[in-house]
Amino acid sequence: MTRAEYAIFLVAPPGLEPWVAEEARELADCKVQQVPGGVRLRGSLVDAAGLATWSRTASRVLVELGEIAAPSAQALAVSARALPWSHFAVPGQRIQATATTRKSRISRPAVAAAKVEQAAREALRGPRRSARRPPPPLAVQVRVRGREATVSVDAGGGLLHKRGYRKATAKAPLRETLAATLLRAAGWSGDEPLVDPMCGSGTFAIEAAWMAQDRAPGRDRKPPAVSWPAFPDKLWPRLAQEARGPLQPVAVPLLGRDRDPGAIKAARQNAERAGVSRVVQFAHGELAEPWALLEGCPPGLVLLNPPYGHRVADKSRIKGLYASLGTSLRSRFPGWRLGLIATHPDLASRLCRGLDEVSTFKNGGIDVGFYVGEIAG
Repeated sequence: MTRAEYAIFLVAPPGLEPWVAEEARELADCKVQQVPGGVRLRGSLVDAAGLATWSRTASRVLVELGEIAAPSAQALAVSARALPWSHFAVPGQRIQATATTRKSRISRPAVAAAKVEQAAREALRGPRRSARRPPPPLAVQVRVRGREATVSVDAGGGLLHKRGYRKATAKAPLRETLAATLLRAAGWSGDEPLVDPMCGSGTFAIEAAWMAQDRAPGRDRKPPAVSWPAFPDKLWPRLAQEARGPLQPVAVPLLGRDRDPGAIKAARQNAERAGVSRVVQFAHGELAEPWALLEGCPPGLVLLNPPYGHRVADKSRIKGLYASLGTSLRSRFPGWRLGLIATHPDLASRLCRGLDEVSTFKNGGIDVGFYVGEIAG
């Protein structure tokens, strides 16, 4: 029997869509379209659940119910009532909508969300199913632009960067999905050494370990999509079994270092929760200190997320720091590749000449670029 197809949307931070699209092509056997803010494709609910389980880079996995007319709040409610709600929820189930509006007569997002919630409840009227546990709320997203709206349901259970291992954090932690995306953008595929000399809470190294192990980020999570009425019940056990399959051995060094002992403590705790404490090594120290564990090791990738110097008072100090880091990199890692997050091309070139800016995006609300190149000796 042919499975019904839906429009699936993978949310990506603006500027990082190419690598979310690249991963989606590897995971889904279908045509992928890169668009601003994400990736669109057509697939079954099984595909949506699989993407929510295996995607390392997407922020969310949404299934679009449809694009509908929304010239007014009342028209939005009427249009929303005709959407196929019975595919995703049952009578009596709670509907929890959030909304954004732009260039619309519906100026208040809360009004748009309430209208869609009301429309869904009305469309689902009927006898309630008896169940030991009531189903969890159906998470709905409403995006109103001008006179139209896109209504989607969340297949993955919220933001996918919440892997479950990072309970201990250092200053300015990097989101897990962002770390995985930048690993891909730097061309790292799990078969070369990786070093993070300013590792903070260890996100780069832990995500690299999961990539090298071919571990599904959603290995221990059941996506909401598998509980929807239209999802084929018999297929979730197979998907779950695939996600919990044997892990691949990690054959390359994955190292993190930080001058802050509190950051190293947090990184080790996170690695323990992530199940990679035996394959990732964290140590307290400076970048310039010897890296004994890398003796005789072939060149690999250095990932660096140094302070941004966003405040005016930090500018001169940051320039000196970047120059010092560059000297240490040339001394310790000649011939290695570098992936660098920096706020300005001048800072990137001060640290390492010849880097290419492969992307710009926001991290913690700050505009940054990601620069990739080779560290000269």
